[in-house]
Amino acid sequence: MKKNYLIFLLASMVIIFGSNFFTSTDEVPAENINETVSSNKQSEYQVSDNPIEVSEDMPELSGTFQNESVKFSTPMFDGKISKVGGFIYDVRLKKYFAAPDSYEFTKIMQAGEFMSKTIVQAKKGQQDIPKEINFNSKVNSYEFSSGIKQLNLVAKFGQITIQKSFIFNDDYGIEQQIVVFNNSSKDFVFRVFEESVGEVDAAEHNVMGYFIDEDMEVVDSAPSETEKIIGDFSWYGFSKKYFLTSNILQTAGDKTLKYSKSSKDSIRSLLSYKSIKLRPGSRYNTSSIVFLGPKDPSVLKKYGKNFGEAHDLGWFGWLASPLEKLLKLSYGVINNYGLAIIFITLLIRIVFLPLTIKSMMSMKKMQSKMALMKPRLDAIKEEFKDDKTTQNSEIMKLYSKEGVNPLSSLSGCLPMLVQIPVFVALYNVLLYSLDLRHSEFLWITDLSSPEMLFDIPGTGIPFRILPLVMGISWFLTQKLTPPNPGADDFQQKIFQYMPIMFTVMFWGLPSGLILYWTISNVISIFQQLYINKKFEKMQGA
Repeated sequence: MKKNYLIFLLASMVIIFGSNFFTSTDEVPAENINETVSSNKQSEYQVSDNPIEVSEDMPELSGTFQNESVKFSTPMFDGKISKVGGFIYDVRLKKYFAAPDSYEFTKIMQAGEFMSKTIVQAKKGQQDIPKEINFNSKVNSYEFSSGIKQLNLVAKFGQITIQKSFIFNDDYGIEQQIVVFNNSSKDFVFRVFEESVGEVDAAEHNVMGYFIDEDMEVVDSAPSETEKIIGDFSWYGFSKKYFLTSNILQTAGDKTLKYSKSSKDSIRSLLSYKSIKLRPGSRYNTSSIVFLGPKDPSVLKKYGKNFGEAHDLGWFGWLASPLEKLLKLSYGVINNYGLAIIFITLLIRIVFLPLTIKSMMSMKKMQSKMALMKPRLDAIKEEFKDDKTTQNSEIMKLYSKEGVNPLSSLSGCLPMLVQIPVFVALYNVLLYSLDLRHSEFLWITDLSSPEMLFDIPGTGIPFRILPLVMGISWFLTQKLTPPNPGADDFQQKIFQYMPIMFTVMFWGLPSGLILYWTISNVISIFQQLYINKKFEKMQGA
């Protein structure tokens, strides 16, 4: 019995030490790998003629976050890198607080979200590489001091070595390099994949985006089926209202991006490079920059590759961009974003004042003529109420006799239509501008969020002042504007209830937007008073 126990003990020790020698759990010294990677003559590889197809059976996420990780910290952010797959997660930005009165850093990755999990799939019959690559690291935490620093994760599978390096600097980008080294005597055919998971919710401004060829595409909801796109991607990633987690690709050429529903409100994306045939004693490497930071145009443009497009300001972005710059310029002079919004609103209304007055006068004249003609129009409608053809004919004769063109009212609307792109552009600037985040104005603590004064007792509905002021100003504007005599009772009621409807709709919108609409309504009140007074003088003359 003792002899069998001794044999079992010796056999166990042989198996343990032997498996450590042949499997990937051996830590490879980073210095040796770096010497190999830096050798220019060892980079012989070619795109394989027989591409390896993307596997559909991707690993589940449930156990991924239970593995060891390396903590990192730079002047811009801190976070974690999982040793399983080498992906980045749990990132917090040090220069942005979660709330106005909080000292907790803004978290830009929620539970289950991560960027750039590395998967290497080998051709069948070659060295088996698990989808869950267990990397080794010499350190369990990394603190950035100054200059460019590098953190290496290494895994070895027989004669194949995989290294993933993270190069840190004092900016929002982390350069990551994936290096595969073939130490065997045979060609090694494989394909590199990068997997990411992010939240998508159009209502919360959380989307997935990517830039391919010359166009940016946005996905704001999880697809019911797997989508597949092939092309020369510049970058891809996940965007929240003010922040961005993206992978800026440095390797040119076509790649494949597949994305599918990961959970109710999240998408799993899988970027794959072309299959590679790596010659014996050679290495293959690909690199990208993982951006983890704010959607600040001045920051995004530093990274090139049309990365500034990630700050999407809608259809009228070409107009919204200079308006956003004007907002920043105004803040530089006034030193308050609430006053800057008021200043820009006034400036825009002054620029369009001649068009606005022309439009309002045209509408006023048409309304006056229609009011004078209303008794005769009503008489025609009553006389020919059973004969619509004759009724329309008689009405047109009356219009012709009085020199009234029913379509002329549209010409009065055209100057107003010209202003719509400006208002829409400014709307998007105030909705997505990072500068308004946590900016105070009067009693408002954050112009990028709805007011939070107190809840109305017994209802749970928050009481807010600015939306009420906006609704009242809208109501006064309507009272000063005479109704169109041609409008029926239903149309009249719609216009009467519009202030209430818009007050309810705007109740939960950011305060900066409501401030813009309120000031715009107040200006409209004074404009309408001016037009009414001017028209009265014209009638008196």
